[in-house]
Amino acid sequence: MRGLVVAAFALTACGGGGGGGNNGEGGDSLSRFEEIINVPEDVNVSGDFSCFTPVADAATVEWLTSAPGPDADLSGYTIDSWVEDFETEDEVYDAMVSIYTDDVVDGSPEISGTADTNGLITLSDVPTCTSMTYKTETDPLLDRTKNTYKAHHFYSPPPADGDPVDAGSFLSVSTTTYKLIPTILGVTVDDDKSVIAGTAYDCTRDAGLPSDDDSGKVTGAQVIIYDENGEIPDSLTVNYMTDSFPDNEQPYTSPDGLFVASNVPPGELTIEMWGRVDGELVLLGASQLFSEASSINIANVFGGYGDGVKYPDACE
Repeated sequence: MRGLVVAAFALTACGGGGGGGNNGEGGDSLSRFEEIINVPEDVNVSGDFSCFTPVADAATVEWLTSAPGPDADLSGYTIDSWVEDFETEDEVYDAMVSIYTDDVVDGSPEISGTADTNGLITLSDVPTCTSMTYKTETDPLLDRTKNTYKAHHFYSPPPADGDPVDAGSFLSVSTTTYKLIPTILGVTVDDDKSVIAGTAYDCTRDAGLPSDDDSGKVTGAQVIIYDENGEIPDSLTVNYMTDSFPDNEQPYTSPDGLFVASNVPPGELTIEMWGRVDGELVLLGASQLFSEASSINIANVFGGYGDGVKYPDACE
């Protein structure tokens, strides 16, 4: 999912405005929750959510848990990868990559390295079948990129034929892409807030599949974000896409499943995915992540899971 999809991630994120976007400026009679989660009564969510029992009360939902299987390969491998611009797919030279192997962004990363002048990077002792968060960044004095996080990132074990671990790339969002937001949507970017982007998936999604695989993507869902105090931020704005392009008139996820939340305060956050099943508005999934000011954060939501951690099929 690149090109216009990347523009959707980085550009729609701070959109407010239009009829489909949820900008928190509803009437006084609406609660903050209802301003953002307002799926029409005749719109049922697509996808399979039979892996658990969705309920309307977030306090009583019984989430699934995911863990590596008893025979999962947790060994550390050498990863040959590259840092790639989220929009252009060009390599990002001299980018620093930090990996938090416990999936908690706190203190020093367990693994780190710097890409060369061609954007290539080699990292050692990277575990497989382990939920991790990575961060890409460049020299802040050069103002080339925004700090980019990817929550709940996995590497599957090498295939049985002995081929190396499929590392893929580390993603980085450029400052140029980020600054296009006002031009595209006529909005103001709040530098002391962050942008959260991701995809809504149902129970059937294999978390090990690449983002350009459309299986398990959910139509008809809405997302909301809570800050570290359990409050819905007043500044929060949520937007959705149509055909992987920003669309202020789209009120909920389209078949591409993409959502973006903007002006999110930094700290520990919770994303919730809501939708209607047989006409009833219920909580379908959630994810937890860390965010810092003036950053882009990628975190997907999987049906049935409350923390965003769903191990790839190859690990279970």
